[in-house]
Parts: sequence; C-alpha cells; structure tokens
Amino acid sequence: MPLAYSKWAIGRISRSEEMPASFYFHPWEIDPDQPRLEGVDPKARFRHYLNLDKFESRLKQMLQAFSWDRMDSIFLGDA
Repeated sequence: MPLAYSKWAIGRISRSEEMPASFYFHPWEIDPDQPRLEGVDPKARFRHYLNLDKFESRLKQMLQAFSWDRMDSIFLGDA
C-alpha cells in the first residue's frame, strides 16, 4: 500500500477505534537486489517486485510515525 494510505489507516484505527494496529512484511521485501525469478506470472511479478527499492525507507518512516511494542505487551498487557 502507499505510505500515505498506511499512515492514515493506522492513525485512524489508533484514534477513532482506540485499537492497536499491526502490520507485517516479509524479509524479502527489504531486499531490492533479490534475484528475479524467471517465468513468474506478470501479475505475481508486479505484486512481488514493485517498489522494493522504496520499502526500507517507507518502513523507517512508519516506525518513526507511531509508537510500537511487542504483540504480547499490547494484547495481553502485564498479565
């Protein structure tokens, strides 16, 4: 998703629903120099390789824009 949309969505959830938000990413999404596989369906190739060179910067911006914690701390509290 575009960075602006991701920031908006997480901010909205945090403010209006008073709920924590989470996101995940795959380790390969941080590697823009990963090998390109041959014979991959064009749709899958588009989804997999688009904007890999921008992901690390976007991730850093997301980490700075919000406060983060571990899942057990957020969902279980001090149990």
